[in-house]
Amino acid sequence: MNLAKTYAVMIKETRHILRDRITFLMLLLIPVFLMIAFSYSLAVDVKEVPITLLDGDRSPLSREFVAVLSNSKDLVVGAEAENYAQIEDWFDRSLIKAVVIIPPDFSERVNAGRPVEVQILVDGTDPTTAQFAIDHIISRSQVFGYEIALKTFGRQASSASLGPVKEPIDLRVQTWYNPTLNNQKGIIPAMLALALSLPAVAVMGAIVRERELGTLESIFATPLGRGELLVGKIIPYIFSSLVSALLCAAAAVYIFDAPFRGSLALYVLLAMDYFLHAFSLALLMSIFLPSQAAASLVGLLIFLFPGFFLSGIFYPISAFPPAVQHEASFLPSTPFVAVVRGLMIKGQGLESLWSHAMIMFGAGIVLTFLSILLFRKKIR
Repeated sequence: MNLAKTYAVMIKETRHILRDRITFLMLLLIPVFLMIAFSYSLAVDVKEVPITLLDGDRSPLSREFVAVLSNSKDLVVGAEAENYAQIEDWFDRSLIKAVVIIPPDFSERVNAGRPVEVQILVDGTDPTTAQFAIDHIISRSQVFGYEIALKTFGRQASSASLGPVKEPIDLRVQTWYNPTLNNQKGIIPAMLALALSLPAVAVMGAIVRERELGTLESIFATPLGRGELLVGKIIPYIFSSLVSALLCAAAAVYIFDAPFRGSLALYVLLAMDYFLHAFSLALLMSIFLPSQAAASLVGLLIFLFPGFFLSGIFYPISAFPPAVQHEASFLPSTPFVAVVRGLMIKGQGLESLWSHAMIMFGAGIVLTFLSILLFRKKIR
């Protein structure tokens, strides 16, 4: 491979990137806006879910139970219904999301040490909010029952001169790296992999554009080799996309308060590794595509949509069936999601991320050589 010829192709492609507004935007700016839009719409923590109350007991103990339900920002006790018919009317008009119904004999049964049935009604048209309300109402109810049990047993033990009753289990939970389990801090770093797959769609059009415009004929008339042409085309896109990678990381940190505990130089290096993997796959696919419209469509179907669902952003890959796990392993975004999460959230170094880095680098080299072998310097 002649380096001078490769450099000439790089200069030509760089000038095209700077002149063509659509390509420039897809490489530098659109990924940032895409990451911000996805982050605002998808990485949202459900909180302050309003719950309605129907208290048939209206006793100090039932009020204590309501106070336990609402002593955090997860649930907010709003309006109080007068009867069951009013609840049905509010559900029909989508005015409420969840209802807690306390029976009339609530305090009597609790004080007698008997089980009491508290009914929870939720609007199932919004499954995420409904499940959130159910989980938190149940967990807060368990806390209330545990406190009542300790008070009851404590009084019994004191009357029998046995001393105070200690809690049977002293459970202490510590969450590393994301102590508040903030959904944004877990998902937003992974969104970088999804947003930075968009430049691969532009790369896919690099060869297709030449074929569609008829300029490949003049290129084939030059003494350029296949490797010099393809490598010269891919390198400018890698370096241009690094600007987008830095802008996306800055948006994650300064707009969404995402952590960045790792090395910035290592992030840039691994981003180049990711672009090599993604762009070499884009070059390989572009060899078989007839038009830029087809390239854009195939690019979205290969990079954006599978990366959205299968790269481990929202669900662990281990939860997928074996066939889907095998498919996910071929996506460039799958190892890069693990890289950005480990680097930004945990502050991991290359000693922890080298396996993912080698997967991306090895796949990029193999796909580049495969593209060179399959590319033919002739018009079909």
